[in-house]
Amino acid sequence: MKTIYKTLSISIPLGITMLFSGCDANFEEINTDPDNPTEISADLQLGYIERSLINEVYDYFVSGECAATWPQHISKPIYNDADRYYPRLSAINTFWNTMYVNVIAEADEMYILGGEAENPAIQAAALTLKAMAYQYLTDSFGDIPLTDANKGLTENNFAPAYDSQQQVYTAIFGMLDEAIAKFATGEGSLTATQDLIYGGDLDKWLKFATSIKFRAMMRVSDTSLFDELEVQSLVASGNLITDNADNAVIVFETENAPNANPYYGIVQNGREAEWCMGEALVEFMKAKGDPRLEVYANENSSGEYVGKPAGYINPGLSGYGAGVVSPIGDAYMAADAPLFYISAAQVNLLIAEAIERFGASGDAATYFQAGIDASLTQNGLEAGSFTPAYEGYVSIAEQLWASTFLQGYETWAEWRRSDIPSDLVMAVDAQPGVSGIPTRYTYTNDENSLNAENVAAAVANQGEDALTTKVWWDVK
Repeated sequence: MKTIYKTLSISIPLGITMLFSGCDANFEEINTDPDNPTEISADLQLGYIERSLINEVYDYFVSGECAATWPQHISKPIYNDADRYYPRLSAINTFWNTMYVNVIAEADEMYILGGEAENPAIQAAALTLKAMAYQYLTDSFGDIPLTDANKGLTENNFAPAYDSQQQVYTAIFGMLDEAIAKFATGEGSLTATQDLIYGGDLDKWLKFATSIKFRAMMRVSDTSLFDELEVQSLVASGNLITDNADNAVIVFETENAPNANPYYGIVQNGREAEWCMGEALVEFMKAKGDPRLEVYANENSSGEYVGKPAGYINPGLSGYGAGVVSPIGDAYMAADAPLFYISAAQVNLLIAEAIERFGASGDAATYFQAGIDASLTQNGLEAGSFTPAYEGYVSIAEQLWASTFLQGYETWAEWRRSDIPSDLVMAVDAQPGVSGIPTRYTYTNDENSLNAENVAAAVANQGEDALTTKVWWDVK
């Protein structure tokens, strides 16, 4: 099963090595260049894993057409099948494959190499990124393979069983606990040129891993896995990302894939007209007087900000064609636009929620405004230029939705978790039989073809393999 083992780029060289290893007993000695050692850095895969993860999470055919569109941040004026709940199944298949092959399997190898090198920092980085990949998968699909994942070559298991979402989250917390403990020792190192996020700064990696655990714990805050005391401890630890200087972010510097912001591919391919702002977000921000709207969006041909409602078979004929709707803002479509794994804006707002709901230390209103200020400055605006009234949890949930613009999976997850805004309506002309805004991806074609028995078991455990079957933590 191609989804659960290493790609040919890894396995073919191994086969070639085995094929020719017996040709000449002295081959290695004769052909070794003493000036070019063959030993490589144990964290050589780090940059590849980081970029594979971020590029897939922000892929515009998956995140852009589904995760950012279904919670109605953006919309599709043309080629709008996904806007009507007909997602690109091939793109979802690629999302699954990339997470398992290019992130999780690579992270597993890097963890082993880090252990052999007695470098706990490498192992901790591998665990952090691996935990994130598993969270994206389980939040998107529900039950997924974890215990048996990527054992095709090592154990000849090409049909892995699925773990429940509770089991996956328990494993995620275990990975992150180990990563946090390893980073906290300060032992080991990351090669600065390999680490595209922090340039090898382990103090920032400690905050990164801790913040990912905090976010994951808040994600399950309405389930039996939630630990109120743990959340209080994480908030009090001083190891959360509360300042933009510590944001976990990839900064792009070229116009060439994969080293450019994935959304720039829309511009390069002349496809800007295929995306626009969503009506729900535009109207929400206009009502609040939110200055970030001028960054999120460009004005339409009449100098106004107009979003498109989700759906419509023929948006142009329904009054939402080119020139009427507002395009996504230039700052977000630029080749060098940064992409976030997690930001101070989101973390501060989650801290405000932890204070408001779970007794964490601090003043909720202060962290609420700190989250908005972090988002403002992240968008090139002045802190304090937008100060909405703090009105408790609803205010926090609204801003978690609004502040994660074009961070599709986070927007989708935060909306599913809170059901705020509560007035989002399903797409006009939606796919027949879909009863509401999608809350998960259906399992991939590959899995249904090659691992059907285990897919069936997962469906029996969690419910129908449908777009509107809720994931386990989505209880509202």
